Amino acid sequence: MTDLARMRKKRDDQGSNVQGVLIVDKPEGLTSHDVVQKVRRAFSTRQVGHAGTLDPIASGVLVLLVGSATRIAQYLQEDDKEYHLVMKLGIETDTQDITGEILKQKDLAGVTEENLVSAISRYRGTFSQVPPSFSAVKRSGKPLYRLARQGVRIQADPREVTVYDIEVSRVDLPHVWMKVVCSKGTYMRTLCHDIGRDLGVGGCMESLVRARSGRFSMEDAVSLDDVTRDPVPEKWLRQAADGLGFPVTEPGDEDLMRLVSGTRIRCDDCRREGLVSVTRKGRLIALAQAMKTEGTVMLSPRRVLEPDLKELFKQMDK
Repeated sequence: MTDLARMRKKRDDQGSNVQGVLIVDKPEGLTSHDVVQKVRRAFSTRQVGHAGTLDPIASGVLVLLVGSATRIAQYLQEDDKEYHLVMKLGIETDTQDITGEILKQKDLAGVTEENLVSAISRYRGTFSQVPPSFSAVKRSGKPLYRLARQGVRIQADPREVTVYDIEVSRVDLPHVWMKVVCSKGTYMRTLCHDIGRDLGVGGCMESLVRARSGRFSMEDAVSLDDVTRDPVPEKWLRQAADGLGFPVTEPGDEDLMRLVSGTRIRCDDCRREGLVSVTRKGRLIALAQAMKTEGTVMLSPRRVLEPDLKELFKQMDK
């Protein structure tokens, strides 16, 4: 047993009840699931998930949820994203990125910076996008990329996506550098493919970096090696409430017990209606709905992360 394994075993034997958000700079070549598996081993828990996948070709911000924080994944998945990418014109591939099999090649005669910028600008706003066959979109419970690798190509249903901003930062044909801010579920590969089709020459994505996911940017990210080689990886975690952006309240222990058991409680420090993060010593216990009733704001539980508070209080108060 290595020294690192011994230190982690000692920590686990003493009891570890971790919860938090981990922002990893995903390296190229790994799937998001690969990263999840490595982090599961580092924290000795199966309770690790992500809030939005990244393709193996991509690097950058991958938001991971550890412990009971996995129960807030749906809220973080809704966040907008910022990407920096390179599009290569003149090539179409079956995966819509540079790693795929080349289907068509064309020269770029007739492509000018003016008509290029015009074609790109048409993808600013809300529009319908068809995800690629090689994607994590599921059909009958199976990801399309698995079916595609078996030779079964299924066209995904179109979905509505929004590009809030798209900027061309550099053009050196056949390459185009872009920054895109968009809604969840927007495929950068498909964006490159569709722009290339509009220009009549084809296009694919050559590289991709996710620079931001919701409230988290590359400045918040840590390397995967730093996390997996650390005997105390918990030090890299952020509090689960950090990424949500909801108002935070810390009721007393009795009120917390009542809330997680399904009872409404009064919230004197809540200033408006809406979702609220309910914490104890910074740890996220529940999400609650604040509602004003006869001049008093009451909290009703919406998502309970920590139902066994008695045991949790013992651990937190050691």
